[in-house]
Amino acid sequence: MNASTQAITFFFGRRILNRFEFSPEDSHHIVRVLRHQAGDVIWAIDGSGTALEVELDSVSPRKALGVIVTEHPDYNELPQQLILVCGMIQPGKMDWLVEKSVELGVHRVYTVHATVKPGPGRLMRWARLARSAAKQCKRGHVPEIDEPAGLEEVISRLPERGVRLLADSDGSPAFSEALGTGSVTVAVGPERGFSQTDKGLMMDNGFAPVSLGLRRLRTETAAVSILSLVSQRLEGRCQGIP
Repeated sequence: MNASTQAITFFFGRRILNRFEFSPEDSHHIVRVLRHQAGDVIWAIDGSGTALEVELDSVSPRKALGVIVTEHPDYNELPQQLILVCGMIQPGKMDWLVEKSVELGVHRVYTVHATVKPGPGRLMRWARLARSAAKQCKRGHVPEIDEPAGLEEVISRLPERGVRLLADSDGSPAFSEALGTGSVTVAVGPERGFSQTDKGLMMDNGFAPVSLGLRRLRTETAAVSILSLVSQRLEGRCQGIP
């Protein structure tokens, strides 16, 4: 990525045919802070995976709009869908993990709850964090953060095709398994880890246990570790690295 692309700022909104309407928050920033005017071309995402260059033609602090002049499909996206299944952890740690998983290329996050579900306010916060992280790391896609559900239900929602990996200290070294060409789902347990029953259920549904080293890792550390390894492997494949 060259320096000029690194300097680009992404803004969020929605696409309406060949036009783009920026969110009220970003419209205010575009007009009041950056002082953009009609005729300026700025970059935008609607979360669907395509980055857009938009020429402004209607500018106000509450609603900025423009015409889409260039599209960049799958902008800064991994070549395969990467999914995170994560046991529920403390709210602050989960906030951090949502942000970092987006930066590492995750397409979707499923959270597994045991007894207590987070309230709607927390789900809205995760959605905002995902959107902000996608803008910051210049991704065309804004990952979905699914409402927490039981493990069986989460497994039923996963793509049928693809590789499934379970971070587990008793597993084989990471990436002795081939990543294939379909989706890649990685799972990490909650703070006390998945129970033996849960592990059995996951292995019965195609999850291969993989070890991340000798040390016991916190949930958020394990998640970032395995996501980093998978993301690097998938990006390397794009560059012809086995």
